[in-house]
Amino acid sequence: MAIVRYILFAQVFVAFFVAGGVFFKTRQLRNVTLSLLIALVGFHIVLFLFGSGALVTLYPEFKSWFYFEVALLFGPLVFIHLQCLIFNKSKLKALDYLHLFPILIFWMGYGDVLLMEGTARAQYINEHFYSRTMIWNYLLAFQMMVYAIGSSIFLYLHRTKLTHKRFQYALFLVLAYVCSSVLISYLTHFANGWRDFASYYVILTFLIFGVGYFLVKNPDLLIQIKKKYFSSNLSEKDMKRIRSKIEKAFKMDQVFLDGSFNISGLSELLNEKQHHVSQTFSELISENFNDYVNKHRIEVAKQYLHDSNYKQYKIEAIALESGFNNKVTFYKAFTKFADQTPSAFRKLKSEE
Repeated sequence: MAIVRYILFAQVFVAFFVAGGVFFKTRQLRNVTLSLLIALVGFHIVLFLFGSGALVTLYPEFKSWFYFEVALLFGPLVFIHLQCLIFNKSKLKALDYLHLFPILIFWMGYGDVLLMEGTARAQYINEHFYSRTMIWNYLLAFQMMVYAIGSSIFLYLHRTKLTHKRFQYALFLVLAYVCSSVLISYLTHFANGWRDFASYYVILTFLIFGVGYFLVKNPDLLIQIKKKYFSSNLSEKDMKRIRSKIEKAFKMDQVFLDGSFNISGLSELLNEKQHHVSQTFSELISENFNDYVNKHRIEVAKQYLHDSNYKQYKIEAIALESGFNNKVTFYKAFTKFADQTPSAFRKLKSEE
């Protein structure tokens, strides 16, 4: 147990470092929700280490403070973060604050205990653990399972709206939360004490490492933690200038029709630094490069499929003419941006 505690203590610093790196890059909602989620994971580990060690007897005034409130925020943050990934959600709406309702219920039912004097509260909790505190442990487990199931269904229903890399990232995040929820539910019923929850917090650390891994491996997935971004002096005015050049290259020159076209080639064409172009896509255009390119290619493909001069062209030929390298990628992109297959689109247009 001592070794596990040292490992968890080290993970607290990792959590705060990763959370800070994500947050201080940009204040977009997707980054804020991710940063807050990781920071709260680290804070929850601190609460666990405090509650399961000797410090709780030295400082009883902090016993049970924030433990439930923090854990009740995990699910809402995961769900809102998924909304940001799928729908580019940029701001919270009034309806989003309903996610705080379980915390309100908790305070209505347990606030009298939390407001007790420290020593008296610690004694009361020990004496009434099963009659008062245990109820809220079950509520927490239930709430986490509801969000785990809800997030899984939500991701499944909207999976086609995500790129392959974004879907991998979202799937990992949801699976990590599902595993944590299942484990916390099991431990709530069968654990003999706080120390039995160590495995739950070890799994939470995988969330930290996993998110960090995806941020590093996929630079345009979310804002990555890289020095070039921290030192970037790219202003909004510069990003608007770069966006204008991008729009011109796509509209006038149709550079996306080249099957080998990539962000590196675009940066050379625009005579701009690649990370500045990437930053413009991420922060100002709010769309990753691949989606931006494929969306334009699909519009060209629609014109070909609608043009009687191309009615003898096979779907594979239309895909190549539109800049795609293979039929599979073309079908996937077409279905994503047109909500139907190329064949169905062509048939519908021929019947009009």
